[in-house]
Amino acid sequence: MIFKYKFCLWLIDTLSIQPLTLPEIQKKWLNASANEDGDPLAERTFNRYRREAESLMYVDIKCDKRDGNLYKIIRPDGFKNDDLQQWLLSAFRVSSLAERVNQREEVMIEPAPPAANLLQDVMEAIDGKRLLRIVYKSHYQDEKEIILLPAFVRLFKQRWYVIGEVRGKERAMTCALERVKEIELLEGSKVKFSPKLRAILKPEVYFEHCFGIIRQFEPITIRFRAFWPQDAYLKDVPLHASQIEVNHTEDYTDFEMFVRPTYDLKQELLWYRDKLAILSPESFRQDMIQVLRATLSGYETGESHAIDE
Repeated sequence: MIFKYKFCLWLIDTLSIQPLTLPEIQKKWLNASANEDGDPLAERTFNRYRREAESLMYVDIKCDKRDGNLYKIIRPDGFKNDDLQQWLLSAFRVSSLAERVNQREEVMIEPAPPAANLLQDVMEAIDGKRLLRIVYKSHYQDEKEIILLPAFVRLFKQRWYVIGEVRGKERAMTCALERVKEIELLEGSKVKFSPKLRAILKPEVYFEHCFGIIRQFEPITIRFRAFWPQDAYLKDVPLHASQIEVNHTEDYTDFEMFVRPTYDLKQELLWYRDKLAILSPESFRQDMIQVLRATLSGYETGESHAIDE
């Protein structure tokens, strides 16, 4: 990782814990695992990289002269991408931990998402509002060439996806980066999204009420029962942002969520095996029963009873 980015992430991470004066920051940096060479931090270097950190993480780092010259992190009004910031900081902490113990086998993590090397071209296209030429091969269709105006990227289940508008088609498309065979950043002036898609091709709008990366069906209220001890885990880490608790006993907890009933959601619900049951609506409960019956038939016969969705 380039030195300045290491310092920027270290600074944000450090000041997120507590505000510090410049001498305190300089002292901590001397002993930080991110400071591999043990270099001292000059005030001029600090001020230059502080501005880089502000730009990188969309925050302000202000010196509060009325409070002992403490440097504090201030998030701008309307800041909405705290999840991305936390994800970057988490990745930085894992990297720093591995360096601190000096034994990478001491830290076990999941494999890195595939095709991350394509992100640079994708992000350049997003920043410059430029088109991408993509040769794409899904598992369900023949290989094809797409001209895509990318809007944003999403990481889900250890896969990177780019979401954008297919040029000339006025329709949105989600591309898994590991299925991209070729990618080219096209030259040219800035391109605008079509009026039809301009308003929805924003992460908080496009994936509203979604679980996963499939945007399909109207959202519905789903009530489900999680049996002990799985209900305790679902209280700690909710299945969806809309999840609320509606009933609790010693043996189970009932939850509700307002979400699109997609393939991704069904797959996630099935992950909980016999520790979770759908209560309502009845149509969705029957859908899940049908999937479970098809699964059982597959186990019993060794043949596919897969349901097309």
